[in-house]
Amino acid sequence: MNGKKTLIIFFSLAGILAAAFFIFAAHASESFFPGQKTCEVTYRALIRGIPEEARSVRVWIPLASSRDGQTVLKREMDTPAAYQVTADPVYGNEMVYFDLKPPFPKPLEFQIRYEARISRKDFRKAGRKREDIHKYLKPSMLMTVNEEVLRRTQAAVGQKEGLLQKARAIYEDVIRRMTYDKTLPGWGQGDTLRACLLGKGNCTDFHSLFISMAHAAEIPARFKIGLTIPDAPEGEIPGYHCWAEFYDEARGWLPVDASEAWKHPERKEIYFGGFDAQKFLISMGRDVELVPRQSGPPVNIFFYPYVEVDGKEWNDAGTSFRFRNLK
Repeated sequence: MNGKKTLIIFFSLAGILAAAFFIFAAHASESFFPGQKTCEVTYRALIRGIPEEARSVRVWIPLASSRDGQTVLKREMDTPAAYQVTADPVYGNEMVYFDLKPPFPKPLEFQIRYEARISRKDFRKAGRKREDIHKYLKPSMLMTVNEEVLRRTQAAVGQKEGLLQKARAIYEDVIRRMTYDKTLPGWGQGDTLRACLLGKGNCTDFHSLFISMAHAAEIPARFKIGLTIPDAPEGEIPGYHCWAEFYDEARGWLPVDASEAWKHPERKEIYFGGFDAQKFLISMGRDVELVPRQSGPPVNIFFYPYVEVDGKEWNDAGTSFRFRNLK
């Protein structure tokens, strides 16, 4: 047998083993994560300190919607003024928009209550629908691909041939190189270059690096952010959680949670490709263009309210989140 044939057989076997391993991991994730969850989520926002002399306040708040295995059964809003519901043209993120004039309520309080069903079966159906995936190969302002990202990706992927093998190699590389650490300033912005330089950050930084490396390997990948619903009957959720998904032609969109895999190495297999019905999706994508258009640049990550006072970004907004498990 010549060397060329040997290599062909080797890579064929490697691909078969990778697919078999992925199927095994997928079954393991199904036994760990619930196949379906129905829950109630309350998103509260409080905007403080609007100056007395302000003439205009514009507010955009992200709205969870029915998409990608998540069905919003109810969506009730308690707001201080009339609003309109819009959606961004690129990712389809819904939002509620307020254009307020004086006198302004003090403080400005908003509450959105959801009842939602999150289903693995529905996610799989949605993930196999044909769509334009080219937008999921494009970098964003902070989620970039430079020479260092290309070098890391080439070193991680090596001679691997199949998309699943490449994505898994990138996943492993991110977990190996990154540390979950929120002590250094700049974490949470999803800055790929910072992640490469420091190797520290939170879920946003882990998954921005994964997505940038996936793009470098010509694998479509996208950013999602929302809330993780705990197992307890009800309570507070301390903050957001984000994750990534990559696209495989045969299987559709597949989730990746590298930061949780770093925290729980014993679960590393199930966080690669395993759908977690405890993830409540708020928005998708980066550099989001709001509707109506904001005065400032695109929004890096659309999870918190985006506020403009007299045409300038206003950052004095607080949020809190509650949940109640229904089924």
